[in-house]
Amino acid sequence: MTHRSEIVSILILLSACGEDGGMTTVSTTNPSTATLTQSGTSNGMTEDSSGTTTGKTTEVTSDTTSTPPTSGTTSEDGGPVFLSFSTNVGKITQGESVTFTALLTDPDGLDDIVGGSLLSEDEKIDFGPLIAAGQPGTYSISLSWAQIHQSDPISFENAQPARVFRARFFDQKGNQAASDAEILLTCAGGSACAGFCTDIDLDGMNCGSCSHACASMGCQGGSCAPNLSGCFEEMDGLDSCSAICASFGEACAESECMGFTVEKYGTITNCLKGSAGIIGSEPCDKIQSWANPAIKCCCTDSN
Repeated sequence: MTHRSEIVSILILLSACGEDGGMTTVSTTNPSTATLTQSGTSNGMTEDSSGTTTGKTTEVTSDTTSTPPTSGTTSEDGGPVFLSFSTNVGKITQGESVTFTALLTDPDGLDDIVGGSLLSEDEKIDFGPLIAAGQPGTYSISLSWAQIHQSDPISFENAQPARVFRARFFDQKGNQAASDAEILLTCAGGSACAGFCTDIDLDGMNCGSCSHACASMGCQGGSCAPNLSGCFEEMDGLDSCSAICASFGEACAESECMGFTVEKYGTITNCLKGSAGIIGSEPCDKIQSWANPAIKCCCTDSN
């Protein structure tokens, strides 16, 4: 009986050992309902305090970084996406117009796009809404030179400046997308003053630069043409045309006012009225005899 009891004990021990060598505990309270508790884990499994085996959770992250937008184009995740934003011409001049066309899509469908506006580059000026046109997802707006100038004054000197415009669209959730397009502003004369094309080398109202008006209205090579001064009398204490012109910051222009240097009048009244006087091409520094009570001198027009 003793040997038989020992053999049974050995068999029980052998059956309690697992193939992986882990130790299994056998409850001796009730052999028929023994609970097995495995020490350790395997194949990513973990054990909770009650002995229940659970799977190990692995957090998986995906790279949601989008492809960088093209230059001048931005969009928010889930919002409208620009396929293109372009103009029908590359440059305009006075009297011409430009049409801006935007082609968009939206991950939630084109109906999700609320609309968009054409803005200045700094977005301080709104030129108006881009209107749905042609195929679905296409929007456009046309602007004339005059309309652009009315909202954002056009003025440049001997240049061909680029003007940048921005289209900004929204969807129903408030997501935004923006894209830029530019056109060149150009004038045959090379300049534009107050929205009008001109040649500042010849324009007496804009001589050499915008708003620089010549008293004579004559402009030569960007400089005002010589012009007759106001009326001067002997009592003014100036004895030559050189002195008269210098008194108001200009220089005497000898024989450059239609071929003469000085115009003389019999009375100061006739001079002030602009009546015809006696003209002469005398030197600028000639001392005046004041035989004629009033004179005008030819001076450079530097105003």
